[in-house]
Amino acid sequence: MREVKFYRCEVCGNMVALIKEGGGTLVCCGQQMTLLKANTTDASEEKHVPYVEVEDGKIKVTVGSVIHPMTEAHYIEWIALVTENKIELVYLKPGMEPKAEFVYNAEEDIIHTVEGDDEIVPNCEGQTCNFVSKEKVKKNFTVYEYCNLHGLWKA
Repeated sequence: MREVKFYRCEVCGNMVALIKEGGGTLVCCGQQMTLLKANTTDASEEKHVPYVEVEDGKIKVTVGSVIHPMTEAHYIEWIALVTENKIELVYLKPGMEPKAEFVYNAEEDIIHTVEGDDEIVPNCEGQTCNFVSKEKVKKNFTVYEYCNLHGLWKA
C-alpha cells in the first residue's frame, strides 16, 4: 500500500502531504520542513489513536477511545483516509465532533476475516461498545489524524 508522508513548517505551521516522492528537499520560510512521524501509542493513546469502524460501505472514524477534546486550545485539525488510489481529508474546527466518515468500496479497500474459534469480548463499561477480537484483518487503507498539540497519529 502507498505511504503518504506529511511535512510541517516549524516557523509558520504550513503542512503538506507528499503525494509523490522526488529528489528535492521541502523548504518553507527559508528552512527545511520537518517530516512528521505518526504516533500509534503512548500515554495519550486513548485520546489520539483513530478508532475505525467499517460499516455499510463507510469507514467511520472517531478520534480516541475516549473522545478527544475540541476546544480552541486543543483540537483535531483534520482526519485523512489514505488508500492505494486516493487521499481524502476532512477538516475539523473547535466545537465540532472529532469524527469523519468516508465512502469506500469494500472489495478494493478492506478484506475482513474472522477465524472460526475467535472470541469476541465486549468492553463496554456503560459506554458505546468497542469489541476486542482475535481476528485477521487485511486493510488496504490507513487513517491519520492531526492534533494541534500532540501531532500526527495513525491507525
